[in-house]
Amino acid sequence: MNKINSLVVLLILACFSCCFNGSLLLARSADKENSSVLAQPVNISLHMRSAYHNEFIGSPLKFDDGGFRFDQVIIDIAGEVTSKLSYKYLQRLNKVSPIFTKENLPGSIDYAYLRYRFNERFSVTAGKQALTIGSFEYNKYPVEVYDYSGINNLVNCYLNGLQVAFTPMPNQEFTFQVVNNRWGTVEDAIGTPVKSLPPSSITRVEAPTVPLYYSLGWNSNYFDNALQLRYGANVTSPAKGKTLFMLSGGQKWRSDSWRIYIDVLYQRSDIDYLGAIRSATATPGAMVENVEYFTLLGELNYRFQPRWNILLKCFYNNFSVYKNNSHVYSGNCLTSWNYQGGLEFYPMKDDNLHLFLIATLKKFSEPEIKQIITPANSFRVSAGFIYRIPVLTVKR
Repeated sequence: MNKINSLVVLLILACFSCCFNGSLLLARSADKENSSVLAQPVNISLHMRSAYHNEFIGSPLKFDDGGFRFDQVIIDIAGEVTSKLSYKYLQRLNKVSPIFTKENLPGSIDYAYLRYRFNERFSVTAGKQALTIGSFEYNKYPVEVYDYSGINNLVNCYLNGLQVAFTPMPNQEFTFQVVNNRWGTVEDAIGTPVKSLPPSSITRVEAPTVPLYYSLGWNSNYFDNALQLRYGANVTSPAKGKTLFMLSGGQKWRSDSWRIYIDVLYQRSDIDYLGAIRSATATPGAMVENVEYFTLLGELNYRFQPRWNILLKCFYNNFSVYKNNSHVYSGNCLTSWNYQGGLEFYPMKDDNLHLFLIATLKKFSEPEIKQIITPANSFRVSAGFIYRIPVLTVKR
Protein backbone atom coordinates (compact mmCIF):
# COMPACT_ATOMS: atom_id res chain seq x y z
CA MET A 1 0.00 0.00 0.00
CA ASN A 2 2.89 2.40 0.80
CA LYS A 3 4.37 1.76 -2.66
CA ILE A 4 1.00 2.43 -4.34
CA ASN A 5 0.56 5.68 -2.41
CA SER A 6 4.05 6.81 -3.41
CA LEU A 7 3.35 6.11 -7.10
CA VAL A 8 0.04 7.99 -6.96
CA VAL A 9 1.77 11.01 -5.40
CA LEU A 10 4.47 10.83 -8.08
CA LEU A 11 1.92 10.81 -10.93
CA ILE A 12 -0.08 13.69 -9.45
CA LEU A 13 2.99 15.85 -9.03
CA ALA A 14 4.22 15.01 -12.52
CA CYS A 15 0.91 16.20 -13.98
CA PHE A 16 1.09 19.33 -11.83
CA SER A 17 4.55 20.12 -13.21
CA CYS A 18 3.55 19.70 -16.84
CA CYS A 19 0.48 21.93 -16.47
CA PHE A 20 2.66 24.97 -15.93
CA ASN A 21 3.86 25.13 -19.54
CA GLY A 22 6.94 23.02 -19.02
CA SER A 23 8.44 24.97 -16.13
CA LEU A 24 12.18 24.72 -15.65
CA LEU A 25 12.65 22.34 -12.71
CA LEU A 26 15.93 22.56 -10.89
CA ALA A 27 16.51 20.13 -8.01
CA ARG A 28 18.76 21.62 -5.38
CA SER A 29 21.61 19.85 -3.62
CA ALA A 30 23.70 21.34 -0.82
CA ASP A 31 26.81 19.74 -2.34
CA LYS A 32 26.32 21.07 -5.87
CA GLU A 33 29.70 20.17 -7.24
CA ASN A 34 28.75 16.46 -7.01
CA SER A 35 25.39 16.88 -8.70
CA SER A 36 25.54 16.97 -12.48
CA VAL A 37 21.99 15.63 -12.72
CA LEU A 38 20.70 18.44 -10.55
CA ALA A 39 22.59 21.04 -12.56
CA GLN A 40 20.29 20.33 -15.54
CA PRO A 41 16.65 21.45 -16.03
CA VAL A 42 15.31 18.36 -14.30
CA ASN A 43 11.69 17.79 -13.38
CA ILE A 44 11.75 14.48 -11.52
CA SER A 45 14.77 12.42 -10.52
CA LEU A 46 15.21 9.11 -8.71
CA HIS A 47 18.22 8.67 -6.44
CA MET A 48 19.32 5.23 -5.27
CA ARG A 49 22.04 3.72 -3.11
CA SER A 50 22.33 -0.06 -2.90
CA ALA A 51 25.18 -2.14 -1.50
CA TYR A 52 26.35 -5.46 -0.15
CA HIS A 53 27.26 -5.04 3.53
CA ASN A 54 29.42 -7.24 5.75
CA GLU A 55 28.93 -6.44 9.45
CA PHE A 56 31.33 -7.29 12.30
CA ILE A 57 30.37 -6.71 15.95
CA GLY A 58 32.03 -6.88 19.37
CA SER A 59 35.48 -6.75 20.90
CA PRO A 60 37.25 -8.57 19.36
CA LEU A 61 35.23 -8.08 16.18
CA LYS A 62 33.31 -11.11 14.94
CA PHE A 63 31.28 -11.53 11.77
CA ASP A 64 27.61 -10.79 12.48
CA ASP A 65 25.68 -10.39 9.24
CA GLY A 66 26.01 -9.94 5.48
CA GLY A 67 23.68 -9.24 2.61
CA PHE A 68 22.39 -6.84 -0.04
CA ARG A 69 20.36 -3.82 1.06
CA PHE A 70 18.89 -0.67 -0.44
CA ASP A 71 20.09 2.11 1.85
CA GLN A 72 18.30 4.90 0.01
CA VAL A 73 15.59 5.25 -2.64
CA ILE A 74 14.56 8.89 -3.03
CA ILE A 75 12.18 10.65 -5.39
CA ASP A 76 13.07 14.32 -5.86
CA ILE A 77 10.73 16.80 -7.55
CA ALA A 78 11.53 20.50 -7.74
CA GLY A 79 10.86 23.41 -10.02
CA GLU A 80 9.41 26.82 -10.70
CA VAL A 81 5.78 27.86 -11.09
CA THR A 82 6.85 31.39 -11.97
CA SER A 83 10.21 33.17 -11.89
CA LYS A 84 9.52 34.02 -8.23
CA LEU A 85 7.60 30.98 -6.97
CA SER A 86 9.32 27.58 -6.73
CA TYR A 87 8.54 24.28 -5.02
CA LYS A 88 10.25 21.12 -3.83
CA TYR A 89 9.05 17.66 -2.87
CA LEU A 90 11.38 14.90 -1.69
CA GLN A 91 10.36 11.51 -0.29
CA ARG A 92 12.32 8.41 0.76
CA LEU A 93 10.44 5.52 -0.78
CA ASN A 94 12.14 2.83 1.33
CA LYS A 95 11.41 4.50 4.67
CA VAL A 96 8.26 3.29 6.43
CA SER A 97 6.95 5.63 9.13
CA PRO A 98 3.62 6.56 10.71
CA ILE A 99 1.84 9.85 10.09
CA PHE A 100 2.76 12.01 13.07
CA THR A 101 -0.15 14.00 14.46
CA LYS A 102 1.90 17.17 14.93
CA GLU A 103 3.05 17.34 11.32
CA ASN A 104 0.17 15.41 9.71
CA LEU A 105 2.84 14.01 7.36
CA PRO A 106 4.81 10.75 7.37
CA GLY A 107 8.47 11.00 8.35
CA SER A 108 9.44 9.60 4.94
CA ILE A 109 8.73 13.03 3.37
CA ASP A 110 11.77 15.24 3.87
CA TYR A 111 10.73 18.27 1.82
CA ALA A 112 7.33 19.62 0.83
CA TYR A 113 7.55 23.37 0.55
CA LEU A 114 6.91 26.50 -1.52
CA ARG A 115 9.50 29.27 -1.82
CA TYR A 116 8.65 32.80 -2.89
CA ARG A 117 11.50 35.14 -3.86
CA PHE A 118 10.43 38.77 -3.55
CA ASN A 119 13.64 40.04 -5.13
CA GLU A 120 17.35 39.22 -5.20
CA ARG A 121 17.64 39.83 -1.46
CA PHE A 122 14.54 38.43 0.23
CA SER A 123 12.78 35.07 0.05
CA VAL A 124 10.30 33.09 2.19
CA THR A 125 10.04 29.30 2.40
CA ALA A 126 6.90 27.70 3.83
CA GLY A 127 6.25 23.99 4.43
CA LYS A 128 8.32 21.01 5.45
CA GLN A 129 12.02 21.84 5.29
CA ALA A 130 15.38 21.11 6.90
CA LEU A 131 16.08 22.52 10.34
CA THR A 132 18.82 25.15 10.06
CA ILE A 133 22.11 23.56 11.17
CA GLY A 134 25.60 24.77 10.31
CA SER A 135 27.14 21.54 9.05
CA PHE A 136 28.29 20.43 5.61
CA GLU A 137 27.64 16.78 6.44
CA TYR A 138 24.08 17.65 7.47
CA ASN A 139 23.45 19.60 4.25
CA LYS A 140 25.04 17.05 1.93
CA TYR A 141 22.67 15.05 -0.25
CA PRO A 142 21.53 11.98 1.78
CA VAL A 143 22.49 9.29 -0.76
CA GLU A 144 26.12 10.45 -0.58
CA VAL A 145 26.45 10.20 3.22
CA TYR A 146 27.41 6.62 4.08
CA ASP A 147 27.23 7.28 7.85
CA TYR A 148 26.10 10.39 9.72
CA SER A 149 27.94 11.60 12.81
CA GLY A 150 26.36 11.69 16.28
CA ILE A 151 24.22 14.84 16.47
CA ASN A 152 23.42 14.87 12.75
CA ASN A 153 22.30 11.25 13.02
CA LEU A 154 20.00 11.93 16.00
CA VAL A 155 18.34 15.29 15.35
CA ASN A 156 14.88 15.51 13.77
CA CYS A 157 16.00 17.13 10.52
CA TYR A 158 12.85 17.83 8.54
CA LEU A 159 10.05 19.84 10.15
CA ASN A 160 7.12 21.99 9.10
CA GLY A 161 7.45 25.74 9.40
CA LEU A 162 8.60 29.02 7.89
CA GLN A 163 11.98 30.49 6.95
CA VAL A 164 12.94 34.01 5.85
CA ALA A 165 16.24 34.49 4.00
CA PHE A 166 18.10 37.76 3.46
CA THR A 167 20.94 37.92 0.92
CA PRO A 168 22.59 41.36 1.20
CA MET A 169 25.26 40.35 -1.35
CA PRO A 170 25.82 37.28 -3.58
CA ASN A 171 28.23 35.57 -1.17
CA GLN A 172 26.31 36.22 2.09
CA GLU A 173 23.00 34.79 3.31
CA PHE A 174 21.24 35.21 6.67
CA THR A 175 18.19 33.15 7.65
CA PHE A 176 15.59 33.15 10.41
CA GLN A 177 13.48 30.02 10.79
CA VAL A 178 10.55 28.88 12.93
CA VAL A 179 9.55 25.20 12.70
CA ASN A 180 7.93 22.53 14.87
CA ASN A 181 10.20 20.93 17.47
CA ARG A 182 8.59 17.48 17.76
CA TRP A 183 6.36 15.02 15.94
CA GLY A 184 4.62 12.80 18.50
CA THR A 185 3.74 12.95 22.20
CA VAL A 186 5.92 14.49 24.88
CA GLU A 187 6.77 10.95 26.07
CA ASP A 188 8.03 10.10 22.58
CA ALA A 189 10.19 13.21 22.64
CA ILE A 190 11.77 13.05 26.12
CA GLY A 191 10.74 9.77 27.78
CA THR A 192 8.72 9.13 30.92
CA PRO A 193 9.49 10.59 34.40
CA VAL A 194 11.22 8.35 36.97
CA LYS A 195 12.30 8.59 40.59
CA SER A 196 15.44 10.65 41.09
CA LEU A 197 18.54 9.51 42.91
CA PRO A 198 18.48 10.21 46.70
CA PRO A 199 16.75 12.26 47.96
CA SER A 200 14.00 10.58 45.92
CA SER A 201 11.47 12.63 44.01
CA ILE A 202 9.71 12.46 40.67
CA THR A 203 10.29 15.19 38.10
CA ARG A 204 7.02 16.21 36.54
CA VAL A 205 7.08 17.47 32.96
CA GLU A 206 4.44 18.84 30.65
CA ALA A 207 4.34 19.42 26.93
CA PRO A 208 5.53 22.90 25.93
CA THR A 209 2.86 25.51 25.35
CA VAL A 210 4.41 26.48 22.00
CA PRO A 211 6.55 23.57 20.71
CA LEU A 212 8.70 25.44 18.20
CA TYR A 213 12.34 25.65 17.12
CA TYR A 214 13.77 29.14 16.57
CA SER A 215 16.89 29.17 14.38
CA LEU A 216 19.38 31.63 12.95
CA GLY A 217 21.69 30.77 10.08
CA TRP A 218 24.60 32.39 8.26
CA ASN A 219 26.01 30.99 5.00
CA SER A 220 28.87 32.60 3.11
CA ASN A 221 31.64 31.91 0.61
CA TYR A 222 34.94 33.56 -0.28
CA PHE A 223 37.81 33.41 -2.80
CA ASP A 224 35.63 32.43 -5.75
CA ASN A 225 33.74 29.84 -3.65
CA ALA A 226 36.96 28.11 -2.52
CA LEU A 227 36.14 28.79 1.15
CA GLN A 228 32.57 28.14 2.32
CA LEU A 229 31.11 28.70 5.79
CA ARG A 230 27.87 27.52 7.39
CA TYR A 231 26.84 28.51 10.91
CA GLY A 232 23.65 27.97 12.86
CA ALA A 233 22.06 28.53 16.27
CA ASN A 234 18.89 26.89 17.56
CA VAL A 235 16.77 27.21 20.69
CA THR A 236 13.60 25.40 21.69
CA SER A 237 11.62 24.15 24.66
CA PRO A 238 11.40 20.33 24.69
CA ALA A 239 9.09 20.54 27.75
CA LYS A 240 7.42 23.31 29.72
CA GLY A 241 10.04 25.25 31.66
CA LYS A 242 12.92 23.37 29.97
CA THR A 243 15.36 24.79 27.43
CA LEU A 244 17.52 23.34 24.67
CA PHE A 245 20.05 25.27 22.62
CA MET A 246 22.47 24.19 19.93
CA LEU A 247 25.39 25.84 18.14
CA SER A 248 26.93 24.48 14.95
CA GLY A 249 29.53 25.55 12.44
CA GLY A 250 30.97 24.12 9.24
CA GLN A 251 34.06 25.17 7.29
CA LYS A 252 34.81 23.86 3.82
CA TRP A 253 37.78 24.29 1.50
CA ARG A 254 37.76 23.10 -2.08
CA SER A 255 39.81 23.10 -5.27
CA ASP A 256 39.50 21.31 -8.60
CA SER A 257 40.75 18.00 -7.20
CA TRP A 258 39.96 18.01 -3.47
CA ARG A 259 37.36 19.05 -0.92
CA ILE A 260 37.68 19.06 2.84
CA TYR A 261 35.21 20.17 5.50
CA ILE A 262 35.26 20.33 9.29
CA ASP A 263 32.03 20.52 11.30
CA VAL A 264 31.56 21.26 15.01
CA LEU A 265 28.20 20.75 16.73
CA TYR A 266 27.27 21.30 20.38
CA GLN A 267 23.93 20.91 22.14
CA ARG A 268 23.02 21.52 25.79
CA SER A 269 19.56 20.67 27.06
CA ASP A 270 17.64 20.46 30.33
CA ILE A 271 16.18 17.17 29.04
CA ASP A 272 17.65 14.53 26.73
CA TYR A 273 15.78 15.39 23.55
CA LEU A 274 18.14 13.63 21.11
CA GLY A 275 17.67 10.39 23.08
CA ALA A 276 21.07 8.70 22.69
CA ILE A 277 21.89 8.84 26.43
CA ARG A 278 18.37 7.85 27.37
CA SER A 279 18.42 4.81 25.08
CA ALA A 280 21.80 3.66 26.50
CA THR A 281 20.48 3.31 30.07
CA ALA A 282 19.04 0.14 31.56
CA THR A 283 15.58 1.74 31.26
CA PRO A 284 15.68 3.37 27.79
CA GLY A 285 12.16 4.76 28.08
CA ALA A 286 13.00 6.80 31.18
CA MET A 287 13.65 10.54 31.01
CA VAL A 288 17.22 11.85 31.47
CA GLU A 289 17.95 15.48 32.33
CA ASN A 290 20.89 17.91 32.10
CA VAL A 291 22.71 16.58 29.04
CA GLU A 292 25.40 17.81 26.67
CA TYR A 293 26.15 16.51 23.16
CA PHE A 294 29.33 17.31 21.25
CA THR A 295 30.34 16.19 17.75
CA LEU A 296 33.49 17.00 15.79
CA LEU A 297 33.96 15.62 12.29
CA GLY A 298 36.04 16.04 9.20
CA GLU A 299 35.84 14.63 5.68
CA LEU A 300 38.35 14.71 2.83
CA ASN A 301 37.57 13.89 -0.82
CA TYR A 302 40.48 13.71 -3.23
CA ARG A 303 39.67 13.29 -6.94
CA PHE A 304 43.12 12.04 -7.97
CA GLN A 305 41.84 11.00 -11.42
CA PRO A 306 38.77 12.26 -13.33
CA ARG A 307 36.94 8.99 -12.57
CA TRP A 308 38.46 8.06 -9.19
CA ASN A 309 37.90 9.58 -5.75
CA ILE A 310 39.36 8.76 -2.33
CA LEU A 311 37.12 9.44 0.68
CA LEU A 312 38.46 9.73 4.25
CA LYS A 313 36.22 10.64 7.18
CA CYS A 314 36.55 10.75 10.95
CA PHE A 315 34.14 11.89 13.64
CA TYR A 316 34.28 12.08 17.42
CA ASN A 317 31.22 12.08 19.69
CA ASN A 318 31.04 12.85 23.40
CA PHE A 319 27.65 12.70 25.12
CA SER A 320 27.53 13.50 28.84
CA VAL A 321 25.37 14.40 31.83
CA TYR A 322 26.59 17.61 33.49
CA LYS A 323 24.52 17.33 36.72
CA ASN A 324 23.10 14.42 38.75
CA ASN A 325 19.52 13.88 37.70
CA SER A 326 16.81 11.30 37.46
CA HIS A 327 18.42 7.82 37.56
CA VAL A 328 21.78 8.80 36.08
CA TYR A 329 24.84 10.40 37.72
CA SER A 330 26.88 13.14 36.05
CA GLY A 331 29.86 12.30 33.84
CA ASN A 332 30.73 11.08 30.35
CA CYS A 333 28.11 8.66 29.04
CA LEU A 334 28.94 7.83 25.44
CA THR A 335 32.30 8.56 23.83
CA SER A 336 33.08 7.18 20.39
CA TRP A 337 35.57 7.47 17.55
CA ASN A 338 34.38 6.65 14.05
CA TYR A 339 36.66 6.12 11.06
CA GLN A 340 35.66 5.73 7.43
CA GLY A 341 37.63 5.33 4.24
CA GLY A 342 36.91 4.19 0.74
CA LEU A 343 37.27 4.42 -2.99
CA GLU A 344 34.70 5.70 -5.48
CA PHE A 345 34.71 5.09 -9.24
CA TYR A 346 32.72 7.13 -11.78
CA PRO A 347 32.41 5.01 -14.95
CA MET A 348 30.44 7.58 -16.99
CA LYS A 349 31.38 11.04 -18.23
CA ASP A 350 29.03 12.65 -15.69
CA ASP A 351 28.81 11.95 -11.96
CA ASN A 352 25.31 10.48 -12.03
CA LEU A 353 26.54 6.94 -11.42
CA HIS A 354 29.38 5.85 -9.22
CA LEU A 355 30.54 2.62 -7.61
CA PHE A 356 32.00 2.54 -4.12
CA LEU A 357 33.93 0.38 -1.67
CA ILE A 358 33.68 1.79 1.88
CA ALA A 359 34.94 0.53 5.25
CA THR A 360 33.61 1.98 8.54
CA LEU A 361 34.85 1.38 12.10
CA LYS A 362 32.98 2.56 15.23
CA LYS A 363 34.74 2.31 18.60
CA PHE A 364 33.19 3.19 21.98
CA SER A 365 35.05 4.05 25.18
CA GLU A 366 33.94 2.83 28.60
CA PRO A 367 31.60 5.39 30.22
CA GLU A 368 32.25 7.07 33.56
CA ILE A 369 28.68 6.34 34.61
CA LYS A 370 27.77 2.81 35.66
CA GLN A 371 24.12 3.29 34.67
CA ILE A 372 25.10 3.47 30.98
CA ILE A 373 25.34 0.38 28.77
CA THR A 374 28.20 0.78 26.29
CA PRO A 375 27.25 -0.06 22.68
CA ALA A 376 29.32 -2.74 20.97
CA ASN A 377 32.15 -1.81 18.64
CA SER A 378 31.37 -2.43 14.98
CA PHE A 379 33.08 -2.67 11.61
CA ARG A 380 31.36 -2.68 8.22
CA VAL A 381 32.59 -3.18 4.67
CA SER A 382 30.20 -2.03 1.94
CA ALA A 383 30.38 -2.35 -1.83
CA GLY A 384 27.66 -0.90 -4.03
CA PHE A 385 26.49 1.90 -6.29
CA ILE A 386 24.87 5.33 -6.18
CA TYR A 387 22.79 6.32 -9.18
CA ARG A 388 20.89 9.54 -9.87
CA ILE A 389 18.37 8.93 -12.65
CA PRO A 390 16.55 11.77 -14.42
CA VAL A 391 13.05 10.31 -14.71
CA LEU A 392 11.36 13.22 -16.48
CA THR A 393 12.94 16.33 -17.99
CA VAL A 394 10.85 19.34 -18.97
CA LYS A 395 12.43 22.40 -20.55
CA ARG A 396 10.91 25.82 -21.10
